[in-house]
Amino acid sequence: MNWIDNYVEGLIELYNTRDVYDLYDCLEIDIVKLDKNNILLLDSEAFYNRNYLGIETVFIRNNLSTRYERFILAHELGHAVIHTYMPYASFNRKLINKGKIEKQANYFALKLLNINLKDECYRNLTINQISSMLELPIKVINDFKI
Repeated sequence: MNWIDNYVEGLIELYNTRDVYDLYDCLEIDIVKLDKNNILLLDSEAFYNRNYLGIETVFIRNNLSTRYERFILAHELGHAVIHTYMPYASFNRKLINKGKIEKQANYFALKLLNINLKDECYRNLTINQISSMLELPIKVINDFKI
């Protein structure tokens, strides 16, 4: 996924930060925290909306740990930056490979947050241990561990 690496490196170079909150400010994407039962979240942690009242917005649960919130925000930023075609394809869900775009957004988030699951420090740990230590879903660890 070298092309995603290029997006991440470009953002960091352009805005001189890899801090997800700073990048949201620079890109003028609003973050709106909602109660986990809010109907807008549809039982998920967050979602990105390209045009909510004329602005880009990420709606996110208000009860996430700080570390997990940063990952989720980085993931949603990935959708904003690398999936610019989504508003058009979303009218026909058969045209979207949801697993592929979610994996790409997860990869973007890991790169932005400088998390390398192939790092030596994770070598002898189980998937569950890494998941717990990084506060990331097991699926993310499974997709990028080896």
